[in-house]
Parts: sequence; structure tokens; C-alpha cells
Amino acid sequence: MKNITLSVMLAFAGFAAQAQSNSILVYGNLGINSSKSTADIKTSSFSFSPAVGYQWNNHMTAGINLKTMTGKTGSPEIKSSSFGVGPFVRYAYPLSDIFAIYGQLNTNYVSSKVAGIKGNGVEATLFPAIGVNLKNGFALNFNFGSLGFGTNKVKGESSSSSFGLNFGSGAGFGISKNFGLK
Repeated sequence: MKNITLSVMLAFAGFAAQAQSNSILVYGNLGINSSKSTADIKTSSFSFSPAVGYQWNNHMTAGINLKTMTGKTGSPEIKSSSFGVGPFVRYAYPLSDIFAIYGQLNTNYVSSKVAGIKGNGVEATLFPAIGVNLKNGFALNFNFGSLGFGTNKVKGESSSSSFGLNFGSGAGFGISKNFGLK
């Protein structure tokens, strides 16, 4: 399964590199969360997800994305971390010079560690978003909801899978920059 997943990721990356590129898209999302329950249990997490891709026309972009996350919760403290890498493909539809709507599919091979126990798997997330073009190739991106699937195999144990549909209950914010190629 790992070989198939890595082959698909490399094929997408190769496809993006072969495209007739008009611009390079660089974007990233940053997440910081902190909470404290009524039982005095503290939870915090930090995530960062950068990506780079080729945008070969006004509609299609493909490239590679990274995903990192660290977190800690409870007392005694339980630490967790994960790292993912994989291809993405985006279909955008410009509404005007300022606004565009798009759908994006991210797929990742993910390696994780929770309380010292290692695991790995794959995940795929499809989400709708709105892009607001600012100036000089910069844009603000707002996504709302997602459809996701993931698998995880913990070392020495059985594997698990998950499915999530979160439209209307989650939102995200990011920034992107297009660099024109001549």
C-alpha cells in the first residue's frame, strides 16, 4: 500500500512539473489552538501547512503540500506530533478580478507519534474555498468545511480508518502568492 501511495504522489508531482506553467503558487496555513476545560485539563496545538504548485491556466493548479502538527494535552502531559507530505490539485473558477471560488484535494502520507507510539497512514481531504485577490499576486483564502478520509496503522497493532464530513462546522484561513513565469 505504501508503494502505491508513494507512486501516486510522485505521479502527481511529475504531472505538475510537466505542466505549461504560467505561474507558481505558494500558500500556507497556520493554526494555533489552546483550551482549558472545567476539569482544569489544558490542551494546546500548533500546525503549519505550506505548499507549492504550478498554476498552468486560470483554473488548474497542482503541486505538493506539507503538513506538520504538534500538540500536548492533560496532566500528566501527553505529547503528539505528525508530519504529512503529498500532492494537491485545485480547480478554481474566477468570479471577478478580485474573487474566485475553488475546490482543492489534498492527499498525504502521514507519520505520527502519540505518547511515544508511532503510526503511519494516508489521508485525503477535499474542501471548498474562496480566494480574495489583494495586490501583487497576494490572496487571502477562506475554506469552509471539508470531506476527509484517513487510515492509520499503529506499530504492532491493527489499522484504523476515519471518515469526516464537516460542511458548515469548520473554517480555515490562509494566504497565497502567485509568482508569474515568463
